[in-house]
Amino acid sequence: QCLSGTGSLRVGGEFLARHYHQRTIYLPQPTWGNHPKVFGLAGLSVKTYRYYAPATRGLDFQGLLEDLGSA
Repeated sequence: QCLSGTGSLRVGGEFLARHYHQRTIYLPQPTWGNHPKVFGLAGLSVKTYRYYAPATRGLDFQGLLEDLGSA
């Protein structure tokens, strides 16, 4: 059991850093400001992917495909 959403992310990040061979985590951009730091402090490399298009206030489908395709 964890305290708060941020605490849960920290525990999850530390678990992944210790027990999973892949050390990179992908976060959506935009995301909450504390999320990259939480995962970075847990020992993971943080990368982002696009999903939101502010101009249309909708899905940036092309950006999403490009970023995930190069992951």
